[in-house]
Amino acid sequence: MTGTMADSDRTTVTRQDVFNLGDQSISVDHAFQLLYYSLAWGLGLRASRLHQRLDNLAAHQDRAGELLVAAWESVRAGAPVKEAYSVLTTDRGAGQIPWLGPAFSTKFLYFAQGNVAQPRHLILDKVVATNLTEDVWPAAPINAWWPETYELYCGLLNRWAVEVSEDPKVNRTVRADEIEFAIFKRHLTAA
Repeated sequence: MTGTMADSDRTTVTRQDVFNLGDQSISVDHAFQLLYYSLAWGLGLRASRLHQRLDNLAAHQDRAGELLVAAWESVRAGAPVKEAYSVLTTDRGAGQIPWLGPAFSTKFLYFAQGNVAQPRHLILDKVVATNLTEDVWPAAPINAWWPETYELYCGLLNRWAVEVSEDPKVNRTVRADEIEFAIFKRHLTAA
């Protein structure tokens, strides 16, 4: 094994590191590398249930590789958010790849965009969903998202980014993923 994560010492994987992988040519090997980095970034030091995730990926490697490549190609082709998300999830929001549920599907899609100026595919996880249900979206599920729900979520945050960017007091273009991160951090600062 080679690369940053092959080192036996503790290493840091930044958001930018993972975005850079999203700019690579699409292949099965690169798709797994992008997924592993997405998992490392998303799980952090806790790495909950990492062994189960990796064991199930290994047990379903061929199918997982096909799905990851298809999802990445869908993102690169500019397919609608719902369509790209549907590659990795069922119509009820469950993961097509065992132990790669909807939250990590959204992380993979987010990073598969690479270094784009305005990401369309955004991260949606339990923390973000819970924070949204408190004030904005009370009927939204917090554990699994149907493709239509993910599409609505991405549309909502992209609209908010446009609205904030148009505010003369802001004086810059705000990205939708900045809005997502602020929603995520709200949970951390409230705890």
